[in-house]
Amino acid sequence: MKAIVLAGGEGKRLWPLSKENFPKQFLNFGAGPSLLQQTVRRLQKAPLIDQVIVSTNELHCKLVEKQLKKMDAYCPLAIEPFRKNTAPAIGLAIKTLQEKYGAKEDEPILVVPSDHLIEPEAIFIGMLGQLNPQEHMITFGIRPHRADTGYGYIEISRSYDPFCFYIKRFVEKPDLETARTYLKSPYFFWNSGMFLFTIRTFWRELETHCLTMHRLFQKGLVEATASFEKMPNLSIDYALMEKSKNILVCPLAVSWSDVGSWDSVYEVLEKDEDKNVKIGKVLAVNTTNSLIIGGKKIISTIGLDDLVIVETEEALLIAKKGESQKVKELFHKLEV
Repeated sequence: MKAIVLAGGEGKRLWPLSKENFPKQFLNFGAGPSLLQQTVRRLQKAPLIDQVIVSTNELHCKLVEKQLKKMDAYCPLAIEPFRKNTAPAIGLAIKTLQEKYGAKEDEPILVVPSDHLIEPEAIFIGMLGQLNPQEHMITFGIRPHRADTGYGYIEISRSYDPFCFYIKRFVEKPDLETARTYLKSPYFFWNSGMFLFTIRTFWRELETHCLTMHRLFQKGLVEATASFEKMPNLSIDYALMEKSKNILVCPLAVSWSDVGSWDSVYEVLEKDEDKNVKIGKVLAVNTTNSLIIGGKKIISTIGLDDLVIVETEEALLIAKKGESQKVKELFHKLEV
Protein backbone atom coordinates (compact mmCIF):
# COMPACT_ATOMS: atom_id res chain seq x y z
CA MET A 1 0.00 0.00 0.00
CA LYS A 2 1.13 3.55 -0.79
CA ALA A 3 0.10 6.63 1.19
CA ILE A 4 -0.37 10.19 -0.05
CA VAL A 5 -0.20 12.98 2.53
CA LEU A 6 -1.93 16.18 1.38
CA ALA A 7 0.12 19.10 2.72
CA GLY A 8 -0.79 21.99 0.44
CA GLY A 9 -3.60 23.62 2.41
CA GLU A 10 -3.79 27.22 3.58
CA GLY A 11 -5.26 26.73 7.09
CA LYS A 12 -7.19 30.03 7.11
CA ARG A 13 -9.41 28.99 10.03
CA LEU A 14 -6.44 29.11 12.42
CA TRP A 15 -5.45 32.70 11.66
CA PRO A 16 -3.42 34.48 12.96
CA LEU A 17 -1.11 31.60 13.97
CA SER A 18 -1.60 29.88 10.63
CA LYS A 19 -0.40 32.04 7.74
CA GLU A 20 0.03 31.61 4.00
CA ASN A 21 3.74 30.88 4.33
CA PHE A 22 3.27 28.74 7.47
CA PRO A 23 -0.18 27.05 7.44
CA LYS A 24 -1.58 24.85 10.16
CA GLN A 25 -0.06 21.52 9.05
CA PHE A 26 3.33 22.89 10.13
CA LEU A 27 2.14 24.03 13.59
CA ASN A 28 2.85 22.12 16.79
CA PHE A 29 0.87 24.30 19.26
CA GLY A 30 3.64 24.85 21.74
CA ALA A 31 5.78 21.72 21.73
CA GLY A 32 6.45 18.37 20.12
CA PRO A 33 6.06 17.34 16.47
CA SER A 34 3.94 19.33 14.03
CA LEU A 35 0.67 18.01 12.63
CA LEU A 36 2.48 17.04 9.42
CA GLN A 37 5.19 15.20 11.35
CA GLN A 38 2.60 13.35 13.43
CA THR A 39 0.77 12.28 10.26
CA VAL A 40 3.89 10.95 8.55
CA ARG A 41 5.00 9.12 11.69
CA ARG A 42 1.53 7.53 12.02
CA LEU A 43 1.75 6.17 8.48
CA GLN A 44 5.26 4.88 9.01
CA LYS A 45 3.93 2.72 11.84
CA ALA A 46 1.53 0.92 9.49
CA PRO A 47 3.03 -2.43 8.36
CA LEU A 48 1.06 -2.43 5.11
CA ILE A 49 2.35 0.96 3.94
CA ASP A 50 5.66 0.62 2.13
CA GLN A 51 5.91 4.18 0.80
CA VAL A 52 4.68 7.63 1.86
CA ILE A 53 4.63 10.55 -0.57
CA VAL A 54 3.82 14.12 0.45
CA SER A 55 1.81 16.31 -1.91
CA THR A 56 2.48 20.02 -1.50
CA ASN A 57 3.06 23.17 -3.56
CA GLU A 58 6.09 25.22 -4.52
CA LEU A 59 5.50 27.74 -1.73
CA HIS A 60 5.67 25.08 1.00
CA CYS A 61 8.00 22.41 -0.42
CA LYS A 62 11.11 23.69 1.40
CA LEU A 63 9.20 23.79 4.68
CA VAL A 64 7.95 20.22 4.13
CA GLU A 65 11.50 19.05 3.39
CA LYS A 66 12.80 20.78 6.52
CA GLN A 67 10.20 19.19 8.80
CA LEU A 68 10.66 15.74 7.27
CA LYS A 69 14.44 15.97 7.58
CA LYS A 70 14.09 16.94 11.24
CA MET A 71 12.29 13.64 11.90
CA ASP A 72 14.54 11.57 9.59
CA ALA A 73 11.64 10.84 7.25
CA TYR A 74 12.88 11.26 3.70
CA CYS A 75 9.62 10.96 1.79
CA PRO A 76 9.41 11.89 -1.88
CA LEU A 77 7.39 14.99 -2.75
CA ALA A 78 4.80 15.62 -5.45
CA ILE A 79 4.99 19.38 -5.97
CA GLU A 80 2.09 21.27 -7.53
CA PRO A 81 3.30 24.16 -9.69
CA PHE A 82 -0.10 25.80 -9.06
CA ARG A 83 -2.49 25.28 -6.15
CA LYS A 84 -5.44 23.44 -7.67
CA ASN A 85 -7.28 21.70 -4.81
CA THR A 86 -7.14 18.07 -3.73
CA ALA A 87 -8.27 16.17 -6.86
CA PRO A 88 -5.40 17.41 -9.09
CA ALA A 89 -2.99 17.11 -6.15
CA ILE A 90 -3.91 13.45 -5.68
CA GLY A 91 -3.68 12.81 -9.42
CA LEU A 92 -0.20 14.33 -9.56
CA ALA A 93 0.97 12.26 -6.58
CA ILE A 94 -0.39 9.05 -8.12
CA LYS A 95 1.25 9.84 -11.46
CA THR A 96 4.52 10.45 -9.58
CA LEU A 97 4.22 7.10 -7.79
CA GLN A 98 3.60 5.32 -11.08
CA GLU A 99 6.25 6.92 -13.27
CA LYS A 100 9.03 7.53 -10.75
CA TYR A 101 8.55 4.70 -8.25
CA GLY A 102 6.90 1.93 -10.26
CA ALA A 103 3.54 1.74 -8.46
CA LYS A 104 1.18 -0.80 -10.06
CA GLU A 105 -2.44 -0.14 -10.99
CA ASP A 106 -3.79 -2.70 -8.53
CA GLU A 107 -1.92 -1.17 -5.56
CA PRO A 108 -4.09 0.43 -2.87
CA ILE A 109 -3.57 4.13 -2.27
CA LEU A 110 -4.38 5.69 1.11
CA VAL A 111 -5.00 9.46 0.96
CA VAL A 112 -4.87 11.46 4.20
CA PRO A 113 -4.68 15.17 5.03
CA SER A 114 -1.56 16.31 6.85
CA ASP A 115 -3.37 18.10 9.68
CA HIS A 116 -5.52 15.47 11.42
CA LEU A 117 -5.24 13.97 14.89
CA ILE A 118 -6.29 10.32 15.37
CA GLU A 119 -6.36 8.35 18.61
CA PRO A 120 -5.83 5.49 19.14
CA GLU A 121 -3.69 5.19 16.04
CA ALA A 122 -3.62 1.38 16.35
CA ILE A 123 -7.34 1.13 15.49
CA PHE A 124 -6.91 3.18 12.34
CA ILE A 125 -3.78 1.28 11.28
CA GLY A 126 -5.41 -2.07 12.05
CA MET A 127 -8.49 -1.23 9.97
CA LEU A 128 -6.34 -0.73 6.88
CA GLY A 129 -5.57 -4.44 6.91
CA GLN A 130 -9.27 -5.36 7.01
CA LEU A 131 -10.39 -3.43 3.94
CA ASN A 132 -10.42 -4.51 0.31
CA PRO A 133 -10.52 -1.49 -2.02
CA GLN A 134 -10.13 -3.44 -5.25
CA GLU A 135 -13.71 -2.86 -6.40
CA HIS A 136 -14.70 0.34 -4.58
CA MET A 137 -13.40 3.68 -3.40
CA ILE A 138 -13.61 3.79 0.39
CA THR A 139 -13.99 6.91 2.52
CA PHE A 140 -13.69 6.95 6.30
CA GLY A 141 -16.48 8.25 8.53
CA ILE A 142 -16.29 9.50 12.11
CA ARG A 143 -19.24 9.24 14.48
CA PRO A 144 -20.14 12.81 15.59
CA HIS A 145 -19.90 13.61 19.28
CA ARG A 146 -21.20 17.17 18.93
CA ALA A 147 -23.44 19.14 16.56
CA ASP A 148 -20.72 20.66 14.42
CA THR A 149 -21.49 22.90 11.43
CA GLY A 150 -17.89 22.92 10.20
CA TYR A 151 -17.88 19.36 8.79
CA GLY A 152 -19.50 17.66 5.84
CA TYR A 153 -21.58 14.60 6.71
CA ILE A 154 -22.19 11.17 5.17
CA GLU A 155 -25.48 9.31 5.48
CA ILE A 156 -25.09 5.54 5.30
CA SER A 157 -27.55 2.91 4.07
CA ARG A 158 -27.22 -0.88 4.22
CA SER A 159 -24.05 -2.72 5.11
CA TYR A 160 -21.66 -3.95 2.41
CA ASP A 161 -19.48 -6.17 4.63
CA PRO A 162 -18.55 -6.24 8.35
CA PHE A 163 -16.54 -3.02 8.00
CA CYS A 164 -18.21 -0.88 5.33
CA PHE A 165 -21.58 0.55 4.36
CA TYR A 166 -23.09 1.80 1.16
CA ILE A 167 -23.47 5.58 1.08
CA LYS A 168 -26.92 7.10 0.73
CA ARG A 169 -25.71 10.68 0.28
CA PHE A 170 -23.07 13.26 1.10
CA VAL A 171 -24.31 16.35 2.93
CA GLU A 172 -22.69 19.79 2.82
CA LYS A 173 -21.89 21.61 6.07
CA PRO A 174 -25.32 21.89 7.72
CA ASP A 175 -26.87 24.58 9.89
CA LEU A 176 -26.87 24.02 13.64
CA GLU A 177 -30.42 22.65 13.87
CA THR A 178 -29.73 20.11 11.12
CA ALA A 179 -26.43 19.12 12.72
CA ARG A 180 -28.29 18.42 15.97
CA THR A 181 -30.62 16.00 14.18
CA TYR A 182 -27.62 14.24 12.62
CA LEU A 183 -26.03 13.90 16.05
CA LYS A 184 -29.04 11.91 17.27
CA SER A 185 -29.11 9.60 14.24
CA PRO A 186 -26.97 6.43 13.96
CA TYR A 187 -26.84 6.87 10.16
CA PHE A 188 -24.78 10.05 9.95
CA PHE A 189 -20.99 10.37 10.13
CA TRP A 190 -18.52 13.18 9.69
CA ASN A 191 -16.68 13.05 6.39
CA SER A 192 -13.06 12.68 7.50
CA GLY A 193 -11.48 13.50 4.14
CA MET A 194 -9.47 10.23 4.18
CA PHE A 195 -9.79 7.78 1.29
CA LEU A 196 -8.63 4.35 0.16
CA PHE A 197 -8.73 3.08 -3.44
CA THR A 198 -6.57 1.42 -6.06
CA ILE A 199 -4.76 3.38 -8.74
CA ARG A 200 -6.84 1.64 -11.40
CA THR A 201 -10.10 2.64 -9.72
CA PHE A 202 -9.00 6.27 -9.32
CA TRP A 203 -8.22 6.68 -13.03
CA ARG A 204 -11.39 4.87 -14.05
CA GLU A 205 -13.59 7.07 -11.86
CA LEU A 206 -11.74 10.22 -12.98
CA GLU A 207 -12.32 9.29 -16.62
CA THR A 208 -16.02 8.82 -15.89
CA HIS A 209 -16.66 11.93 -13.83
CA CYS A 210 -13.93 14.45 -14.70
CA LEU A 211 -12.74 13.74 -18.24
CA THR A 212 -10.83 17.02 -18.68
CA MET A 213 -8.57 16.26 -15.73
CA HIS A 214 -8.20 12.63 -16.79
CA ARG A 215 -7.03 13.59 -20.29
CA LEU A 216 -4.41 15.98 -18.90
CA PHE A 217 -2.95 13.26 -16.65
CA GLN A 218 -2.92 10.62 -19.39
CA LYS A 219 -0.29 12.67 -21.25
CA GLY A 220 2.26 11.65 -18.63
CA LEU A 221 3.85 13.21 -15.55
CA VAL A 222 6.02 15.78 -17.33
CA GLU A 223 3.23 16.95 -19.62
CA ALA A 224 0.62 16.97 -16.82
CA THR A 225 2.91 19.06 -14.63
CA ALA A 226 3.56 21.51 -17.47
CA SER A 227 -0.17 21.92 -18.10
CA PHE A 228 -1.15 21.88 -14.42
CA GLU A 229 -2.57 25.40 -14.62
CA LYS A 230 -5.30 24.00 -16.89
CA MET A 231 -6.44 21.46 -14.29
CA PRO A 232 -9.97 21.97 -12.95
CA ASN A 233 -9.86 23.45 -9.45
CA LEU A 234 -11.81 20.66 -7.74
CA SER A 235 -11.68 18.82 -4.44
CA ILE A 236 -11.69 15.03 -4.51
CA ASP A 237 -15.18 15.17 -2.99
CA TYR A 238 -16.64 17.32 -5.78
CA ALA A 239 -14.68 15.62 -8.56
CA LEU A 240 -15.39 11.99 -7.61
CA MET A 241 -16.81 11.09 -4.22
CA GLU A 242 -20.15 12.88 -4.52
CA LYS A 243 -20.67 11.67 -8.11
CA SER A 244 -19.50 8.08 -8.13
CA LYS A 245 -21.83 5.16 -7.48
CA ASN A 246 -18.84 3.08 -6.45
CA ILE A 247 -18.23 4.51 -2.97
CA LEU A 248 -18.31 2.85 0.45
CA VAL A 249 -17.85 4.35 3.92
CA CYS A 250 -15.86 2.69 6.69
CA PRO A 251 -16.78 4.04 10.15
CA LEU A 252 -13.76 4.51 12.42
CA ALA A 253 -14.19 4.12 16.17
CA VAL A 254 -11.50 6.64 17.00
CA SER A 255 -11.08 10.08 18.51
CA TRP A 256 -10.53 12.31 15.49
CA SER A 257 -10.06 15.99 14.78
CA ASP A 258 -9.09 17.93 11.68
CA VAL A 259 -8.02 20.80 13.98
CA GLY A 260 -10.12 22.97 11.69
CA SER A 261 -11.00 25.72 14.15
CA TRP A 262 -9.76 27.22 17.39
CA ASP A 263 -12.59 25.42 19.18
CA SER A 264 -11.25 22.08 17.97
CA VAL A 265 -7.71 23.10 18.99
CA TYR A 266 -9.04 23.79 22.50
CA GLU A 267 -10.82 20.44 22.50
CA VAL A 268 -7.72 18.33 21.75
CA LEU A 269 -5.10 20.11 23.89
CA GLU A 270 -4.37 19.45 27.56
CA LYS A 271 -6.18 21.74 30.00
CA ASP A 272 -5.33 22.98 33.49
CA GLU A 273 -7.52 22.83 36.59
CA ASP A 274 -9.53 25.83 35.35
CA LYS A 275 -10.18 24.17 32.00
CA ASN A 276 -7.82 26.60 30.27
CA VAL A 277 -5.33 25.81 27.52
CA LYS A 278 -2.38 28.17 27.96
CA ILE A 279 0.58 28.34 25.60
CA GLY A 280 3.28 30.97 25.92
CA LYS A 281 3.59 33.70 28.54
CA VAL A 282 0.10 33.62 30.05
CA LEU A 283 -1.06 34.89 33.45
CA ALA A 284 -4.74 34.05 33.95
CA VAL A 285 -6.70 35.14 37.05
CA ASN A 286 -10.29 33.99 37.54
CA THR A 287 -10.25 32.83 33.92
CA THR A 288 -11.93 29.59 32.87
CA ASN A 289 -12.70 27.42 29.83
CA SER A 290 -10.47 29.47 27.54
CA LEU A 291 -7.77 28.96 24.92
CA ILE A 292 -4.93 31.46 25.29
CA ILE A 293 -1.91 31.33 22.98
CA GLY A 294 0.78 33.96 23.29
CA GLY A 295 3.91 34.94 21.45
CA LYS A 296 6.57 37.24 22.85
CA LYS A 297 4.21 39.40 24.91
CA ILE A 298 2.75 38.47 28.30
CA ILE A 299 -0.99 37.89 28.03
CA SER A 300 -2.86 38.73 31.26
CA THR A 301 -6.54 37.96 31.75
CA ILE A 302 -8.92 38.62 34.64
CA GLY A 303 -12.46 37.35 35.06
CA LEU A 304 -12.91 35.84 31.60
CA ASP A 305 -14.71 32.71 30.46
CA ASP A 306 -15.14 30.83 27.17
CA LEU A 307 -12.74 32.92 25.10
CA VAL A 308 -10.16 32.28 22.39
CA ILE A 309 -7.15 34.61 22.53
CA VAL A 310 -4.32 34.17 20.03
CA GLU A 311 -1.46 36.68 19.82
CA THR A 312 1.33 36.87 17.25
CA GLU A 313 3.76 39.59 16.23
CA GLU A 314 1.40 40.73 13.47
CA ALA A 315 -2.08 40.29 14.94
CA LEU A 316 -4.31 39.59 17.92
CA LEU A 317 -7.47 37.47 17.76
CA ILE A 318 -10.10 37.59 20.50
CA ALA A 319 -13.19 35.49 19.92
CA LYS A 320 -15.99 33.85 21.83
CA LYS A 321 -15.68 30.08 21.87
CA GLY A 322 -18.26 28.60 19.55
CA GLU A 323 -17.73 31.41 17.04
CA SER A 324 -14.30 30.38 15.78
CA GLN A 325 -15.66 28.89 12.53
CA LYS A 326 -16.09 32.52 11.42
CA VAL A 327 -12.32 33.16 11.51
CA LYS A 328 -12.14 32.24 7.81
CA GLU A 329 -14.63 35.02 7.06
CA LEU A 330 -12.46 37.42 9.03
CA PHE A 331 -9.39 36.28 7.10
CA HIS A 332 -11.10 37.01 3.78
CA LYS A 333 -12.03 40.53 4.95
CA LEU A 334 -8.40 41.16 5.87
CA GLU A 335 -7.36 40.14 2.35
CA VAL A 336 -9.65 42.74 0.72
